[in-house]
Amino acid sequence: MIKKIMITTNTREEMKKLIRNSSIDMNCGGPSQQSNGTFVIEAYVPDSYVDNVRTLGFPFEVVENISRSMLEQRQQEVGIGDRYEGGNIAPQGLGIKR
Repeated sequence: MIKKIMITTNTREEMKKLIRNSSIDMNCGGPSQQSNGTFVIEAYVPDSYVDNVRTLGFPFEVVENISRSMLEQRQQEVGIGDRYEGGNIAPQGLGIKR
């Protein structure tokens, strides 16, 4: 089983250290600053790695348990092919530039 976790740091520097020094699979969206000034990042770890996350010294919360079958189902949602036709079609949507 894989756990989706949210790791919190108090400062941007702590978050940079966490990202630089850990081998955790983190969401490609990157960290976000919360209204209280803390920084949060979404990460995915196997059950066996949760104790290692504890040793990093940052608070974290398990927000979802993800089974292998759920991952395989989600993979089926991913399209194949080049939907932008080699750059000839511009992306559409509500993406937010950061």
